[in-house]
Order: sequence, then structure tokens, then C-alpha cells
Amino acid sequence: MSTTTIRLDAPLKRRIAKLAQAAGRTPHSLMAEALEQKADELEAQAAFSQLAATRDQALQAGQKPVAWHDMKAWLRATVKTRTSAAKTVREKVRAR
Repeated sequence: MSTTTIRLDAPLKRRIAKLAQAAGRTPHSLMAEALEQKADELEAQAAFSQLAATRDQALQAGQKPVAWHDMKAWLRATVKTRTSAAKTVREKVRAR
């Protein structure tokens, strides 16, 4: 694991310390997790943008679009899966 220095203004440093203490964690672990989450978010956004650009090029080239009933079925399945996953997380949190 490598070391990186990050400069924080005093108010932010105090906020992080307070939040870490409340969570029973170190400020370092809180910041490392936040950076990892942000990196994941930016990677997902980049992948989505690339997929959208690729799909747009395909549509411009004459490829048929996804039928609405197929998209609707996919959306319903995605929402159902995510709702189920969120319910599981909530149940685990409540069990603590």
C-alpha cells in the first residue's frame, strides 16, 4: 500500500474526525473508503458515457433501437433486484 498526502482545510478535517469517531473508525479509513467510492462512481460514469456513445453511433448507423416492451421488462427486473438488495441491507442494519 502506498502513502499519499492530502491537504485538508481545518473545518473539513474536524468534520472527518468527528464522523470517524462517531462511526468507530479512523479518519484514514473513512477517507480511503470515500475516495474508493468516488473512484468507483467516476469509473461507472465513464463506462456509461462510453456505452451511450457506442449505442448512439450504432443507432446513427441504422441499428434498430431496443423495443419499449423489452426496455420496460429490463427496468422492472432492475428495480425489483435493487429493491430486494436494499431491503436486505436495511434488515441487516436493523439487526445490529
